[in-house]
Amino acid sequence: MTVVDLGLYALLFFAVACGFFLGRRYSRGQESPARSQHYYRGLNYLLNEQADSAVDKFIETLEVTPDTLETHLALGNMMRRKGEVDRAIKVHQNLIARPGLNTGQLHIAQLELARDFIKAGLLDRAEGLLQELVEMASALKVTCLELLVDIYRDEREWEKAIHAVTLIVGHRWKKVPAKWGVIQAHFCCELAELALAQNDFLSARRYLKQGLAYDKNSVRASLLWGGLECRLSRYNEALKILNRVGAQDSDYIPEIIGLICECYDALGDQVGLVQHLQKILEEFPSNSLVLAVADRLGQMEGDLIAAEFIGSELKLRPSIKGLSRLLELHLEHAVGGAKENLSILKQLVDQLLGLRFAYSCHRCGFKGNDLHWLCPSCKSWSSIKPIRGIEGE
Repeated sequence: MTVVDLGLYALLFFAVACGFFLGRRYSRGQESPARSQHYYRGLNYLLNEQADSAVDKFIETLEVTPDTLETHLALGNMMRRKGEVDRAIKVHQNLIARPGLNTGQLHIAQLELARDFIKAGLLDRAEGLLQELVEMASALKVTCLELLVDIYRDEREWEKAIHAVTLIVGHRWKKVPAKWGVIQAHFCCELAELALAQNDFLSARRYLKQGLAYDKNSVRASLLWGGLECRLSRYNEALKILNRVGAQDSDYIPEIIGLICECYDALGDQVGLVQHLQKILEEFPSNSLVLAVADRLGQMEGDLIAAEFIGSELKLRPSIKGLSRLLELHLEHAVGGAKENLSILKQLVDQLLGLRFAYSCHRCGFKGNDLHWLCPSCKSWSSIKPIRGIEGE
C-alpha cells in the first residue's frame, strides 16, 4: 500500500468518524439509527480496504456544514491527485448540491469541481464554471482566470487567452508576476504563426510587434519576425532583427544561424557571412557557430582551412560535435590504415552523439531533439533551451 493510499484510508476513517460524532451533535445527543448504520458500514468498508464503497458511505454519513467543509474538500482533492477524478467530481458535486454553505464556501467547492473537470479533460464544462466564478466570486477571480488561461492555452484559443491575462494584469491591487509578459508574448507569436501560414504578413507583423511590447526579450518573436522579413526578401532588415537575439537571450543564438546564412546567401556575400558569424562567435561562443563558420570556410578556402579552424576552436572549447566534424574532414583526405582508424573513431563519436539530446527544460529536466517553446512536460514557456557544454553547444 502506498503512502497516498494510507493517507486516503486515514482521511476516510477520520471523515466517517466525524460524520458519526457530528451527526450525533447536530441531532442534540440522539443518535440516528440510520446514521449509525452508515457509519459502521463505512468503517467496515475501510477495514476491508474497499475505498470505493467507503467514499459513498462517507458522503451519506458526513453532513455538509461549515465544520465539515474542509474534510470534504481534502477528500476530493486527494482523490483528484490520485487520478480518481470521477470520485473527486462526485464529492465536490455533493458539496454544491447540499444546503448549509454560505456563498463563499459554495464558490470554493465550485472552483475545486472546475479543477476536477480540467483533470478529467472536460475543458468545456470547466470553462463554463470558471467563467461564472469570474463574474460572481471576486475573491477567487484571479485564480479562476489563471485556470482559464491554461484551458485556452490547451485549446489554442489565443485571443481568449490574451484577454484573460489582460484581466489578471488589470488587477492593480495584486502584484503581477513578470511571467505574464512572457506568456502574452508567446500567445501573440502563436497568432503570428497562424497568420504566416495564411500568408497574412501584415497581421503577422502586427502580432509580433505586440508580442515584443509585452516582452522585449521575446526571442521567439524576433525569430519569427526575422523569418518574415527574409520571406519578403528584406534581407538586411531581417539581419537587423536577428541581431537582437544575442541581447535577448544568447542561449538561443544557434537558432538564428540558418536564417543568417539564408540572408547572406540571397545577398551573395559569403565573405560578409563568415565575418558576421565569427563576430557573433567571439561574443557568444557556440559549437553550432563553429561548425557553420567551418562549413563556409571549407567552401571558400578548402577542407584544410576548415579543419584548422575547428581544431583551434576545440582547444578552447572541446565538443563532441566539433570532433565529429573534424574527423569527417580528415577522413576525406586520409588513406590506408589511417583512414580505417579514423572511420572507426568517427562511428564511435557519432554513436555517442546519437545518445545525446539537443534541448533540455531548465525547470523540469525534460529533454528532446526539437525546440518546444512550451515544455510538453511542465507546461512552462521559454524554459527549453539548447544544451550547452561538451555534449551540446
